[in-house]
Amino acid sequence: MTRIEKGNKSYIGKSVTVTVDRPIGTPHPKHPDIIYPINYGYVEGLVAGDGEEQDVYILGIDKPVDTAECVIIAVVMREDDNEDKWVGVPAELVGSELCYECNIVHAVHFQEQFYKSEVFALYEKTAGAVTYTGEGKDRRYFLIKNNSGHIGFPKGHVEYGESERETALREVFEECGLNVILSDDFRAEYTFRTLDETDKTSVFFAGYFDKDAAVKIQQEEVIGDWLLSYEDAMNKLNWEQDREILRKAEEFLNGEK
Repeated sequence: MTRIEKGNKSYIGKSVTVTVDRPIGTPHPKHPDIIYPINYGYVEGLVAGDGEEQDVYILGIDKPVDTAECVIIAVVMREDDNEDKWVGVPAELVGSELCYECNIVHAVHFQEQFYKSEVFALYEKTAGAVTYTGEGKDRRYFLIKNNSGHIGFPKGHVEYGESERETALREVFEECGLNVILSDDFRAEYTFRTLDETDKTSVFFAGYFDKDAAVKIQQEEVIGDWLLSYEDAMNKLNWEQDREILRKAEEFLNGEK
């Protein structure tokens, strides 16, 4: 038997065999009015903090099963319990929409609603906009600096049920107070590995705002902002990935005329 301590993330990305003891359609043992919407089971030989074998939520299998081969893509860390829960998906679904934090939170809410928990997911997704005003040589790009020191474009995590475009519109408004018009024909993205060893995909659209619009910065998250020409914006950005996004946006916007 191997004991799994709380906060252990070492099994993320690894394959395990899950024995399902609460298949889809099973009543919850403590809340019989709640029916399991997903398969739920345990990994034999791995003991969690409660002295029982490590539990796993299984996503991506829409029928009751007895066992499942899964890759662990998240840990549900409970502050008010002596164990964490794992989240797994079949290998062919690793990296799919199911694996993003917002969808995991929604999938496990039926049980995690009774605990104070936080999801650490292998995959994250954000969306935002290359926000600009003016045209041609008069075009100016709006950049922000967040608390981490990153200088880039307004963006934030996709929430459950949102499209990428809906997230971009919401995040630009929340961080800058701007109502932008997103182009129908521009979308660019990049993926990078975070300091927490997660893969974060950032999606960007081109978002136009009127030059007379009032900017209202979200003081809790944004510690600097600039309205700059293309050349100055390229020099101000401190990630090469963002420079590439800006280059693509500038080429796209110049080609729209």
